Amino acid sequence: MKILVKSTLKILLRMKSFWFFLLLTPILSTVLLNMKQSSLAYYVYEDSYKITDLSSFDEKLAYYAGNGQYVVKVYDFCESELSEYYLTKLSASGMFRICRVKMSEQEETVRNMEAVEAEIELEGFKDRKGASLVIPREFDSLVAGGDIEKAARLYIQSDDTRTEIFKYEMALQLQKIGNAAGELSALKSADSQVPKREVIRFSVEKGHELTHDQIDKRTRMGYALAIMTMGFVFGGVFISHIAIGEQKDSVLKRIRLSNTQLSSYFVSKLLASFLVSVLITGVMAVCSFFIDMEGLGMNRIEFLGLIFLMGLIFSSLSLMMGILFGDVMSANVAAFTLWSLSSMLSGLYFPLTYTTNTLKILSKLMPQTWFMDGTEMIFTGDKTVLIMLLCVTVAYLVLIISLGSLGLKVKKVDEWGNA
Repeated sequence: MKILVKSTLKILLRMKSFWFFLLLTPILSTVLLNMKQSSLAYYVYEDSYKITDLSSFDEKLAYYAGNGQYVVKVYDFCESELSEYYLTKLSASGMFRICRVKMSEQEETVRNMEAVEAEIELEGFKDRKGASLVIPREFDSLVAGGDIEKAARLYIQSDDTRTEIFKYEMALQLQKIGNAAGELSALKSADSQVPKREVIRFSVEKGHELTHDQIDKRTRMGYALAIMTMGFVFGGVFISHIAIGEQKDSVLKRIRLSNTQLSSYFVSKLLASFLVSVLITGVMAVCSFFIDMEGLGMNRIEFLGLIFLMGLIFSSLSLMMGILFGDVMSANVAAFTLWSLSSMLSGLYFPLTYTTNTLKILSKLMPQTWFMDGTEMIFTGDKTVLIMLLCVTVAYLVLIISLGSLGLKVKKVDEWGNA
């Protein structure tokens, strides 16, 4: 057994393609995990009853309409308590997603109407939103003086029928503020007489409550797991290439003549796939010293443990698939298909929150889905994450080995590899 494992590893380490995946995937994952991008939280459901503040003047809004709201981009030149009140009332209906750009926080070159109008015209072709709204610096004095027509400037950028509802709500709230002569205390006093609304969300899905920062981390972790999955999948399939070559070159016959059981031969390949997972995780361990682990939201041991357990599943699965196909080209195609479909269906690239129930069921069959759940559990401090991931790993390995053994019996192992 030991000799079989050593010979497999020697052949594997001579493959340039194996070294490519062994080094590239951890390095690329490190780059993705160090990516500093806050807009990844687009993919989460945000409370539509609150104003969403944008970080930049030209930030795109396409993903903010993920659950069907009418999206309005607001360029707020005033930034007063009264304009804050006005935008809060607009967003309070729940039908509109108010995304605000605070103009005082932007570069001086864009703090003028000419730049805003140019951006609005440009975004009409490159973004998806219902309308843009400009709040001028004189907002407070205009509404206090009753000149509500000039207090806000609306640019319609879609043919959405809800535009008329938004225009009505705009006029209604401006009229209300005008009637109070812009007195914020009077407006709040009137609002206090209105019955309080309690919003209760019902969901059939159980998830972890994550902050925006944790959602950004989770998304980056998803990208990194997708890249690492590729490394483990092709690491396993390269071992299957060795096994296929040994069978076709009659090496397997000579091994069996030495009284080595065929089951021992396949176990040695599984042990080799285990060592491949150790190697790739080891390279990732070296790369992890270049990652801000505190910024990642987990410690180094948790991170590497999660990577290693996922690697065991995929290296074993791709090995078994390659052996069952019995052909190098078919094994490569199967490995690529396994990597791309599993990463996509598990939601590593984009969330599956608003997809069909069929896709959600398929997602639960993908190993990465459980490891992303484990990532969320680590973020929220759930101490049962280790037990969950160990159980998932053991369950997948038992399933892979059982189905692989059955497949070899159906295929007739004596004829394996002659396809």
